[in-house]
Amino acid sequence: MATANARYTFEITGSEMLAAHPKSGLLTVVVEGICTNADGVSFDFIATNNLDQRYPERFKVNWNGSKARMPEVVGLGIADDVRGSRKVSQDLYFTRGARIAIAKKCITLFPLWMQQAKSAAAAEEDAS
Repeated sequence: MATANARYTFEITGSEMLAAHPKSGLLTVVVEGICTNADGVSFDFIATNNLDQRYPERFKVNWNGSKARMPEVVGLGIADDVRGSRKVSQDLYFTRGARIAIAKKCITLFPLWMQQAKSAAAAEEDAS
């Protein structure tokens, strides 16, 4: 369990690398986990790269705040094929600081070179 800030802790429970994104060429990485607030309430979240094509290597955490980053209710801002059967809490909410801490942990686990290297290997495999 890592500390996101004074009010939140989080744990990465799983990850999966999917096919390369057609625009960025980077593998789509989906990270799932549990974030717990100071009151002990836990929320299931998903973080993924390739959401913002200006910075495809950055991870974004799906959440449902008063000004949600995602255009629809939580869990629906991420494409169905990426979300898959992963669980996202309907009442998911945590602060910007917690989301940034989770995204930093994700980029530490899956740095840009790993996203690119595995994409190149997958492309070579498809070519042969």
